[in-house]
Amino acid sequence: MSLTAAEQTALQKLIKRAEPLSGAYFRSVERRFMDPTEILSGQGTELYGGRFAPIGMRAVYLADSDGGASAQVLARKKRLGGAAQISLDKYPRVIYAVDVALDGVVKLTRKPRDPALASVWAKSLDADIAYSQEVGSFLASAGIQGLLFKSTIGKSTNLVVFLENCDPSKLGVRQLDETIDTFKQIVSGHISSRTTRPRRTVP
Repeated sequence: MSLTAAEQTALQKLIKRAEPLSGAYFRSVERRFMDPTEILSGQGTELYGGRFAPIGMRAVYLADSDGGASAQVLARKKRLGGAAQISLDKYPRVIYAVDVALDGVVKLTRKPRDPALASVWAKSLDADIAYSQEVGSFLASAGIQGLLFKSTIGKSTNLVVFLENCDPSKLGVRQLDETIDTFKQIVSGHISSRTTRPRRTVP
């Protein structure tokens, strides 16, 4: 599936309406990926792709609420062939608040009035994400930093950030240093308790 000439023209018009976006968004990760210094690296999307991001593109997915972040995980899991629920072996999960300060973001959060752009909107929400990946590549190649789009599960809004167009300072984990210190304290306390635990004597 490819973008028609009319759809490309509609996207060009959308690009001209790009606006700054700032605020707090949320990202949910399972424990093995919960390193706060790595959750915005885009490595997962680079390896596996996602809606609006083909394999090879570094992008980060965020949601406008913590509940939306969890719903986004469910949608991705279902798309990759798993059950539409998070299995218990993936817990605990960590939800991070991410401060965003982008200069050029476009919106596809509701059905547009323009017929060509409405076609883009509808096709981009299809279960087959190949078309939406073309849309994402088109936007990213034009220098767009982010795209707001309607979640396919629930009523939340998601944000995909195209990292190749962003300075690292545009995204930041809220309370990063405090979070790292907390993790260190937990690990240190755990190690300390194990080393100071009295040994059991064998009768």
